Amino acid sequence: MSVQGRDSRRPSGTARLRLGPEAVRVLSSLLDKYERSRALAEGSSARRPQVRMTDAVVPGYTSGWLDPETRRTLHQDLVDLADRGVVALRWVRFEEGNLLERVYLEWAGLADAYAFTGRRPLRDEMTALAETVQRWRDAQSSAGAPAWMIRWADDVLLAIRERGRVGAQLLPGGAEDRRLLLLALAGLVKKGEQVLPVRLFSTRYLGDSKAFERRVQSRLIGLLQRYALAEWGMPDAELFADPADLLREVGLETTHDLITFCGPVAFSCFARDAGSSLPLADGADGQALRGDLLPHGVSMDAADVDAVHWHQVDCQRILTIENKANYRAYVRQERRQDELVVYLGGFASPGQRRWLRSIRRWFQDHDRPLPPLHHWGDLDYGGILILQHLRDTCWPEAQPWRMEAEWLERHRDRLERFDEEYRLKLARLLDQERYAWAHALIRALLAAGGTLEQENLLVSE
Repeated sequence: MSVQGRDSRRPSGTARLRLGPEAVRVLSSLLDKYERSRALAEGSSARRPQVRMTDAVVPGYTSGWLDPETRRTLHQDLVDLADRGVVALRWVRFEEGNLLERVYLEWAGLADAYAFTGRRPLRDEMTALAETVQRWRDAQSSAGAPAWMIRWADDVLLAIRERGRVGAQLLPGGAEDRRLLLLALAGLVKKGEQVLPVRLFSTRYLGDSKAFERRVQSRLIGLLQRYALAEWGMPDAELFADPADLLREVGLETTHDLITFCGPVAFSCFARDAGSSLPLADGADGQALRGDLLPHGVSMDAADVDAVHWHQVDCQRILTIENKANYRAYVRQERRQDELVVYLGGFASPGQRRWLRSIRRWFQDHDRPLPPLHHWGDLDYGGILILQHLRDTCWPEAQPWRMEAEWLERHRDRLERFDEEYRLKLARLLDQERYAWAHALIRALLAAGGTLEQENLLVSE
């Protein structure tokens, strides 16, 4: 075998040399190897990027069906590149000029290799990208971006600095997709707690009503799962398997978010447009609306939460209910006149949390003692996390109701059995002090080997 490299008698550079597509494929394969290597970030090393000449590099080269004239052109192009110091060639023994074993990329010919393929050097691209991301990071940090977003930007910059490239799990490969993602993240910061339909958000911040769903949504969901869940205190990403739940956490609606409640509260909503004091909702007599005039209470758009003005809140207890059937049954059959009952439907949405916090502020502003907040949910892992989420985000004193261990024994014939993986998840909560309020229930669940959905409490004995 022999290796053919630079011949100083031949000119270097790309002048007067036009490569065929097969030679360009070989150069591109070599550049791919280089851009995946440590040399991209650390500089040239003793080990040069190389490719074995197989059909995967040039279709038909080793199997023999490559056109003979195309093969001759490929060999001549590669010899010319070797003469110019761009590559070095290793021929199969006794087959020199006829069959190549390997092609090596010469460090001195790196710039020419990029020029011949028409590719922009990845190092140049990454340098420009790092400058863009750094400017974006500084601007969003000054604008109050959440910590998870800044951590993501720092990881992007670290990847470029240490590896010379950034993986697709952090940032899209295409320049336009990168631009749209940065615009979307900046849009989340700019809109703050405002709740927007995804199409409106996309139009406002990306300039196209469908760009977010088509080119950003899946990428953003991945970043939320990887970076934001931990910051939000969500230990189990599988509870956010529905992408709509994750998007709702950052104020993007894929479905309409309503707040449904029933109880002795009086309120009105006022338009938030600049200079406007027109009521969005008033009672028929021009006074405040009440939340207990209809059998199932009333619903309001989560987007109007910040415009709510509470006239009176006369409840002695607040009860949040996870399931819709239980909410409907309770407000019709069991609700006391001094109770405010709220339908959650799962983890409290950002709008629901702001609504509950506004109730809390009303009591504090009027120097009245806070009513107890009880939560009625499933007696399972998810139900425990939903209540803890309420405690973490809006009502630290929240307590369980009808979620005591005795309910498992009372309805043991309706338990849903769980597997070992689920058992381990439950058991891990016993190691966390923040779940101390639920430890008795968790031990009962582990002993029973099954969970109880709250709908089963509605079934007649």
